[in-house]
Amino acid sequence: MLTSYFRLLLRILLGTVLLLGAVVAIGYGLNEKHTATRETALAAPPEVVWSTITDFSNAANFRFQLSRVDVLPAQNGLPAWREVERNSDSISYAVTESKPPSKLVVRITGDEQPFGGTWTYELTPSGAGTRIRITENGEIYHPIYRFVSHLFLNQASTIEEYLRALESKHGKG
Repeated sequence: MLTSYFRLLLRILLGTVLLLGAVVAIGYGLNEKHTATRETALAAPPEVVWSTITDFSNAANFRFQLSRVDVLPAQNGLPAWREVERNSDSISYAVTESKPPSKLVVRITGDEQPFGGTWTYELTPSGAGTRIRITENGEIYHPIYRFVSHLFLNQASTIEEYLRALESKHGKG
């Protein structure tokens, strides 16, 4: 009887190792880079939207998943900050390009994340409001995270959540 339990345990262990190996192998085979773009129209003019998206220290006032934002020392003379989510996860960012009120490029900084990349914000006037387009050029370094992200997650979900928060603050245009 003990032998049959041992065989079952060995099969479960072997199956788990094979499954994990397959996930890692597939993850390595998937592209590390991805691009996602979403846009929306807002009821506020570009200068007002620009002011909102570049007021990094007050982002938690309209992005409800954030508990706080810590301003960090500037990098290359441009703003840097850390967003702390309500679940205590945190990500650090730095502006790499700023052309008010039409283009902002932000990069994830630090090596503590299994992912990285940039968000490019493009603001264009649209009547009395603004059309905002956000493009994520992302990188997913860890093969297991890459596997899960590519096959089970919406890689544009963070952009969509951010745009919904802007729509709540400024109204949909």
